[in-house]
Amino acid sequence: MRFHRYGSAVLTLCGLLQGAVAFAQEPTARVTEKRFSRVFPSFAAEPKTVTTEQLPLGWNPSTVAWTAKLEGYGQSAPLLWENRVYVTTTIGGQKEKYKLRCIDLLSGKTIWDADFASSFPVESSPMVSRAAPTPICDGDAIYVFFESGDLVTVGFDGKQKWQRSLQKDFGLFDNKFGLSSTPAQTQDAIYLLLDHKGESRVVAIDKASGKDKWVTPRGNRVNSWSSPGLVKVDDAHVLICSSAGSIDGYNCKNGELLCTSTEVGGNSVATPYDLGEGRFLVSSLVRPADGPSEGALRSNLMARLVRESNEYRIKIEWIAEDARGSFSSPIEHEGCCYWTNPQGVLFCLDSTTGKQHYSKRLPCGACWATPLGIGDRIYFFGKEGETVVVKSGSNFEQLSQGNFVLDRDAENEKVAVMPGVGRSSGPSIYAGIAIEGAMLIRVGDALYRMNASQ
Repeated sequence: MRFHRYGSAVLTLCGLLQGAVAFAQEPTARVTEKRFSRVFPSFAAEPKTVTTEQLPLGWNPSTVAWTAKLEGYGQSAPLLWENRVYVTTTIGGQKEKYKLRCIDLLSGKTIWDADFASSFPVESSPMVSRAAPTPICDGDAIYVFFESGDLVTVGFDGKQKWQRSLQKDFGLFDNKFGLSSTPAQTQDAIYLLLDHKGESRVVAIDKASGKDKWVTPRGNRVNSWSSPGLVKVDDAHVLICSSAGSIDGYNCKNGELLCTSTEVGGNSVATPYDLGEGRFLVSSLVRPADGPSEGALRSNLMARLVRESNEYRIKIEWIAEDARGSFSSPIEHEGCCYWTNPQGVLFCLDSTTGKQHYSKRLPCGACWATPLGIGDRIYFFGKEGETVVVKSGSNFEQLSQGNFVLDRDAENEKVAVMPGVGRSSGPSIYAGIAIEGAMLIRVGDALYRMNASQ
């Protein structure tokens, strides 16, 4: 079983709303279709088979290879498996229905739709998550979690295998902006972090049956939208939950709490991606209204999961002095770590020492989608629809800007009002995925394949 490291992710906000991420965390099955050499069955993997020579440095509306319009609205990242892309949306003024759509990667045509009734319909609003968790998959099925608490397993033919309501099983989720945690996975289990103001839990669910493998209580927490991550130390994987004032490590097999650190605050959004050798990044968002922010200014950091004599502990390698987090997760790439703050300021730090190389305001402004690092490029997806490309490394060099998937002025002239939702804030980018020769861009109601314009 092979674990990738990090990649493009999206943590989306409609005002204050967290969403989801894009790349693979753990391929659990061999790819049999050789048409495309990469699979992205879950969160946060580095696309190792794609090079910068295969990617567009810039694009514009005229370079759209295809547009896949989506029914409803969604904030999840696309799930890429072989030659198909899977996206989720919520439909209706009360979010009565959820949809998983399967799209052909080459043509953008719909292959099939799978619809699910919500077990807990609530008013659809730009201030509350809308199909925010990203689907995951393996060689057997696609696993989809929605903020309603509905967890659904679907085969690659679009047929449902099993469905359960976690709110019916565990009680209502008390989170004013909606739960939006994306599952992590191993070969036989799905892991969900269910943090909210009520009784919170971390849960392992058997993939085949949908039944609980274990449930570990976390007490009454606060608003949080972060997703769990799997971090490998020696020959074992530990489930890391960085959420609302603590970093906790759990035994994947039985849910035992192995280690914890409470010297953090404001860590309610970012996902702890496995960077290798037990390392992962923690990021904080200073918003007192959304959760505990005490300690947030010292909670943008590099941590390491350490195992000594079968005991685990979380070691803080370094703390960023000036870098601040936002609704996206920080990434490490080619020896540097990158943070963006809510004002769109980029911070570049040395990944070994934490020393800041530079800070620079990006022309695209704030980013809700997590950056994507490939080769000597870092792609930053601005929430207003513009993508900026920066050269990786300790010196700031902008390679490309002004990359839009559509004419934003024309879009803003439309009175985009959805029943029970209100006026749309425009085509915010929720995720970017690199494929050979193109980039997939996800906005709320569409998926674009962008080919190179230069």
